[in-house]
Amino acid sequence: MVSAYIADGLVRGERVLYYSDRTAPGAIDAWLDPRGVDGALAIARGQLEVRPAADDRFDPGVLVDGIRDAIRDARAAGFQGLRLTGEMSWALPDTVRLHEYESGVASTVTGSDGVAAVCQYDERLFDKADFSGLVARHFGVMTIDPLHDDRRLRIVPTFAPRGLRVIGTVDDSTAGPFAEALAHTAGWPEPIVVIDLAELRFIDVAGIRALVRAAEALPPDRALEVRHLAPTLRNVLRIVGWDTTPGLTIGDAGVRAS
Repeated sequence: MVSAYIADGLVRGERVLYYSDRTAPGAIDAWLDPRGVDGALAIARGQLEVRPAADDRFDPGVLVDGIRDAIRDARAAGFQGLRLTGEMSWALPDTVRLHEYESGVASTVTGSDGVAAVCQYDERLFDKADFSGLVARHFGVMTIDPLHDDRRLRIVPTFAPRGLRVIGTVDDSTAGPFAEALAHTAGWPEPIVVIDLAELRFIDVAGIRALVRAAEALPPDRALEVRHLAPTLRNVLRIVGWDTTPGLTIGDAGVRAS
C-alpha cells in the first residue's frame, strides 16, 4: 500500500516526504522499481525525501511545524501537491505525547488542498487500548483488500514477508479462488512468496494440488514457501511425492525441496 501511495504521488508530480524509523532509504527505492518509478532519481531531484522519523528530543509542536513548512516548500517549488507518510514505531515505548502530535497533524492536513498523509502503525507493537485512541484521531483507515473473501475462505495479501494469508476452508467450492490467488502471485517480483496457512481450518487434496501446480509453474529462481502446514498434510505430500516438487518449500524454517 505504501509503495503504491508513494509511486502514485511521484507520477502525479507531487512531492513525497517519508519519515523513516526502521526502513533504509535504499529499501524505499527498491519498492518503487517494480512499479516503474525511479526512486533514486526522485530523491536526486528533490521530489522524494526520506527523513528520520524523530530523535530523542520529541517535540510534537516542532514536528507539526516541520510538516507545515514542508507543505509551503512543496507549493513554492511548483509541485502539484505533497504526500506525507511515516513509520510510527519511532514513538515507542512512550506514546503519551503522540496523541498531541496526531492532533496537530490532523488539524494541519485536514482541509489543506493537495496534501495527503498516511501514518504507518503496526498494531502489534502498540498497546491495544492506546492504539484504538490513536486510530480515532485519523480521518480513515487504509486496509488491504483481500483477493478473495466469502464465508468459507478469505485470502489476504501480506507484504512482510510478501505472500498470502489463507483463512478458512479450501475445498471443492473454494479451490478455484485459491488457485486464482496463487496464480496472481506469479507476477510479483519477489523470489520467494510465503503462503501462510496458520489460520487454515481445512484443505483437501484439490487445494494441495493447486499449491503444487502453482509451484511447478514458477521459473527456477522462484519458490512458494508454505508455512504452518499441518503435520497430517505434510505426510500427504510425502506419501504422494509432492514434497520434492521443484519450487515448493515446506516448513517454517524454509528448507527448499530439491
